[in-house]
Amino acid sequence: MTTIASAQEALSHWQQALAVATGGKIFTTHGCSWAWQPVRKRLILLFPEHADSAGLRPAFAEGMRLGARRVEAWVNSGSDAAGLKDAGFTDNAQIAWHAGRLAIPMERWEGKIRLGNNVPEATGADAAELKVTNLWRDPSSQLSSGHPALRRVEHALARTEEGDIVGRGFVQQGLNGQAMVHSLAVGKGHRRQGVGTALLHGLSRSLINPLDPPDEDATQELLAASPPSSADFFSANGLRLLGRGRHMILRSWS
Repeated sequence: MTTIASAQEALSHWQQALAVATGGKIFTTHGCSWAWQPVRKRLILLFPEHADSAGLRPAFAEGMRLGARRVEAWVNSGSDAAGLKDAGFTDNAQIAWHAGRLAIPMERWEGKIRLGNNVPEATGADAAELKVTNLWRDPSSQLSSGHPALRRVEHALARTEEGDIVGRGFVQQGLNGQAMVHSLAVGKGHRRQGVGTALLHGLSRSLINPLDPPDEDATQELLAASPPSSADFFSANGLRLLGRGRHMILRSWS
């Protein structure tokens, strides 16, 4: 059964995979787990049970040394965040956890969904983060064999019939068989046309074992963390609301 705890673990594993795949690192400070993502200059605290100065100060010092420009914290809505607020964190947009199997067919959109990390148009941080699709094949020495961040990752791209990119997303295989959707995005001029649903179908099917008997209707259970603006989209596609979490930003960081 999918729970908020398993969804939090899946998001943590994704942030850790992104960090390691792009030349960053993961580390802990007095019970706080961190992911440093250098291509975004971003330091992320991952679901602390209790965060106080003993865990925050050494991480802030390390972030300064590394050149971080942004410090974030993903927090369980029921956790005590007093220590984070005292340190200068404030709430950003709330996140909603969704889980379920797709309930809408993908025939509406006439473009193409392509899997893989060959995206010549990608530049900068977007291009660097495509390396996360190779991490499970070529593990980093930072992560021991069997580390959950080494689970399989696939990338899907939505192109029009003319070849224009109009959407993309990642999916990571979960420890309990689910597929966690990340960074799903559709261009503003192409929303409400079935592109997002087509991407969800492509990502879901990308993790199905090719040795299994073919089944056109086969889909995996999906997990997704969404801002309020995307909650209706996931609900319309059959994913139920599990609960809500907090995304906090260190406003005083410089």
